[in-house]
Amino acid sequence: MAQLAGTHFCTAHEVLRDGSVALACSDDVAAWPWLALDPHHPIVVQTINFWASVEAGLAKRNWADGQWTALTEMEWQCGAPGCGHAHHGLADYYEDGGKQRFRITLFDKAGRLVYRMSGAGVVFRTRNFEGWRAEAKAAAGREPASFVFAADQAIHAPVAGGSFLNADDPGLALVTPENGLPPGHPYMSGSGDHVNATHLAEAVRQFAALALGKRATLPSGGEMHFRRYVELGVPFEIAVSEGEAFILSQNHKPCCLVRFDYA
Repeated sequence: MAQLAGTHFCTAHEVLRDGSVALACSDDVAAWPWLALDPHHPIVVQTINFWASVEAGLAKRNWADGQWTALTEMEWQCGAPGCGHAHHGLADYYEDGGKQRFRITLFDKAGRLVYRMSGAGVVFRTRNFEGWRAEAKAAAGREPASFVFAADQAIHAPVAGGSFLNADDPGLALVTPENGLPPGHPYMSGSGDHVNATHLAEAVRQFAALALGKRATLPSGGEMHFRRYVELGVPFEIAVSEGEAFILSQNHKPCCLVRFDYA
């Protein structure tokens, strides 16, 4: 996703002497409508992971505002049920197998743990990022002429029209600008270039609700690994693999692996 100059979820980011970054988080629901959801909802988890990791990276000058970045993997663990939304926390960086990873720990106003997150990503330094992305989008195909979405109540959609799954085949999903970005979906955000981590996590949550009986259950943690972009407006498949992980594929090419933990 491209960095959005002037837009910040974290209201403060102070680089400390040890190199970590102290973060303060917004509680403005009008500016960030997804704060109306449970803190453990995958939409909230993935959105906060994006903003906290990006803003900590910018504070550390790990990349320049305006460059394109991509998450390649992340994992998270939620605090106890009943905690509030993230209010403050700390981001730091460490080496693992020669790769730099970020680590974010966030707490609510009462000091209760909300999330422990870690992950890794890449920064695109090519000047032709938009060019090769345009070629990839053209090769992915077009939006189908007909796609009937599953009923909102069947997948416990957080908003009307928020379903991503096919009514007849819950293993088939479709995210479009209309159902995956504001104003159609006020809890989602993104560059509009591709289906992002928040979309994919919500698609898996919907699949688990409809196909696996997890309708009223939010994951207590999990992990995501990204291999290639999932394109907007093109159907993708969700399948359960060994170990109850979810494989997301588009045009028969694996794109993302997701695992949810349930307390």
